[in-house]
Amino acid sequence: MSLILSTKKKFNIVISIVGPSNSGKSTFLNTVLGEKISIVSHKIQTTRSGLRGIYNNNNVQMIFIDTPGLFDAKTNFEKAMVENAFSNLTNADLVYFIIDASKKLSIFEKQVLQYFKNFKKNTFLILNKIDLLDKRVLLKKSKELNSYYSFRKTYMVSAKNNEGISELLKFTSSFANAEEWLYPDDQYTDLQSAIICEEITREKIFQFIHDEIPYNSIVKTESWVDKKKLLKIGQTIYVKKKNHKGIILGKNGSKIKEIGTAARKDMEKIFDKKIFLDLEVKIDKNWDKDPEYYKRIGLDINREG
Repeated sequence: MSLILSTKKKFNIVISIVGPSNSGKSTFLNTVLGEKISIVSHKIQTTRSGLRGIYNNNNVQMIFIDTPGLFDAKTNFEKAMVENAFSNLTNADLVYFIIDASKKLSIFEKQVLQYFKNFKKNTFLILNKIDLLDKRVLLKKSKELNSYYSFRKTYMVSAKNNEGISELLKFTSSFANAEEWLYPDDQYTDLQSAIICEEITREKIFQFIHDEIPYNSIVKTESWVDKKKLLKIGQTIYVKKKNHKGIILGKNGSKIKEIGTAARKDMEKIFDKKIFLDLEVKIDKNWDKDPEYYKRIGLDINREG
């Protein structure tokens, strides 16, 4: 892929990925990087903090920040998630606003577009899931969104099918003007390995457990023993209620086994080695009041709700 910039120097650019919940932000990032580093689920509020993914394109290093989906937050925990998404806008050189092109804009999302006028950032509109719509519908959607905020550029992509992304990345590279790379050339995320594994397990909870339980649970790594050919990981799933524990365990432990098997397979693909995953489920009705947990995943809970 050719670039406008000189190949004799290295440059970097920080891109914040924002948009409504379930618009395909995490799928987009995973597709760009070719690695499964961000939790993907059909349920909203699955990405809880800004996750940095690193993509090296010739002499340009792109640092993508995948943020929590924007939604009308109610609780302190939810407000911390949304606040994290907005704070990442100010830390970026460029913003991707990703929208599920097949959905109508909510009142809250229109308010977000009005908010964009308050800061001077190059912002691209990314219409995702174009494989589901006719081109005429997409053009109408693009016109509507640009009427709320005049985007620097509009791209139509399918993150799932890797369609339209290479052109987007090529144009993005031309905006890189900060010299040097911020990360080693063999690094694809700044997230600790343990947290990556926690996100994978949490994704499987969303996949196999329904209703409100996934939103009221967290995964913590209790042990990590990395040997040459085997990685042993001990994780605890914390829930708030006794009946939630029973649901995650399932009859005779069947559900927790499903979750563990699916999580282990994804982890083995990432780490390219055999993994022994030991899962426990415990009750802690106050896990969402622990400031250390928020700090660890990059959220700020020290604000008024």
